[in-house]
Amino acid sequence: MIDLGGRQFYNQAIVKLSYFAKGLVFVLVITCLVGALIFTNRILAGDAFDREEASHGLYSMWIWRDLTRADWSAFWYDTGRQMVWPFLHSWIQAGFFMIFGVGYASARALSLILFALSILLVYLLANKLSARQGWQIGSLTALLMLSSPLMLSFASENMIEPLGAVLFLGATYLYLICEERKLTLFYAFLAVAIGLSIYTHYVYAFLMMPAFLVATLIKLEPVVVDALKLKKRGEISAMSFVWWAYKKLIVLGVILVLAGIWFSFNFSRRFFLMLDTLLRSGAGQGLGWLQSLIYYPKLIVTQLTFSPWLGLFILAALFLPFTAKYYEGLKKLYVFVWTVIILAALVISTKAPRIIYIIMPFIFMIFSAVFFNFFERLNLRDKRLAWLLVLALFLPSLVSLPKIFEIYGPQRPGQSMISVLDYFAANVPAGAEIGSLINLRHFNDDVLRFHFRDWDDRVLSHDILENGRGLGGDVYLLTFELERTSPYQKDLQNDSLYRWNAWLKDQESSGQVLVHSARHFERIGLTARIYRSKPL
Repeated sequence: MIDLGGRQFYNQAIVKLSYFAKGLVFVLVITCLVGALIFTNRILAGDAFDREEASHGLYSMWIWRDLTRADWSAFWYDTGRQMVWPFLHSWIQAGFFMIFGVGYASARALSLILFALSILLVYLLANKLSARQGWQIGSLTALLMLSSPLMLSFASENMIEPLGAVLFLGATYLYLICEERKLTLFYAFLAVAIGLSIYTHYVYAFLMMPAFLVATLIKLEPVVVDALKLKKRGEISAMSFVWWAYKKLIVLGVILVLAGIWFSFNFSRRFFLMLDTLLRSGAGQGLGWLQSLIYYPKLIVTQLTFSPWLGLFILAALFLPFTAKYYEGLKKLYVFVWTVIILAALVISTKAPRIIYIIMPFIFMIFSAVFFNFFERLNLRDKRLAWLLVLALFLPSLVSLPKIFEIYGPQRPGQSMISVLDYFAANVPAGAEIGSLINLRHFNDDVLRFHFRDWDDRVLSHDILENGRGLGGDVYLLTFELERTSPYQKDLQNDSLYRWNAWLKDQESSGQVLVHSARHFERIGLTARIYRSKPL
């Protein structure tokens, strides 16, 4: 009997391992396949950076340049001047640049790798929720992430958001390990994972820390209840609370040290930049309190997944917290999601998908857990009801299936703003000073500086070019004209293109500048021109 029980236990362990391993292989294979599609069709064939992508690229390029030159004073200077977005992403990307080189594709590939890492963490985290159904929850969550327009968009852009999601997922995974093993060292690792959010983005630090604080305070309730029960029986009751407080003090202490290191330099500027990022930036959006409350639920339905029908059920799953009693740790995910949504809606003035990107994997995981819980319960009653649930959820979603193909293989005209920038680089003498006052989405000062990164900072700033200052020698001025059918009409966020072209025409009429070169890009409805200023 003992031997039989041992064999039975061994066989069950092998089955569990087999399910976990098979699920892991499936997730890794499908992630690699989709990753290859995204890299080929969205990254390699992608357009020039927009302003935010270019800013991240420039910071990383500066750090990369300092490291390759072993210029440590410049390294610390370029690290310290990253005020709006702290330096962690630029450090990681600079190391990535040292391996794969600096470029649009390599910069965006880091986001794709971080996205793939977040999928792996999701699968591992799901198996912490349930040893029996974890592989199912993790596999479905991975599929939802790999078909999410929002998540795939950020995975193919040079943005900080994928790093923020990895930090939140990693910290959550460490949190669950801490509760299992109760080793002091793991609490230090957890604190570092949470504290690194300060060095990534102020918004993510503001969202992650309260989320873990709320989850920790909720965890205090059973500790107090157990202590009261022990006290009634006359037993020693202090140790459980002391141990709970000791662990939390370790986490708090490490986080305070990390925060203190960051804010110890340029405290006033960094502190007020943080307040501006959280409370005032984007304040002109004009959203009332009701619109702010419904913004993110509406976003979950309409944009989080490829199908609004499926999005409705994903949102509905967030209102079924009773499911948490069936899965260990799922209650924490509910706490994280709702803490972040409430803070993002009521405190942070900017309303944008990137604000809640870090909890999108948790939202998908909650839906997956709710789905398999309902499926199993219905399956015990009547298998037909269980499969009716599957059909009701996923069959209407097939109507939106073409949207997935648009995500994986967007239509490209064969030319882009990169083609225009390459034309400028090929037709301006190497090392000459260049400049432009155009301030559009894919063509602005930061984009020029990144594209012409090998020109030793010869891209003139807007201050120098304003009112024709700095045009005393050979300076090449870059511009273009857009046809009405050009896809770059959507880039027109102000009238800088028209004002710049009007000024250049006036300068040409007065003989101050000459047309150096011109080319028409038919596929994107754009005519590029290079003007050369005449020496005084």
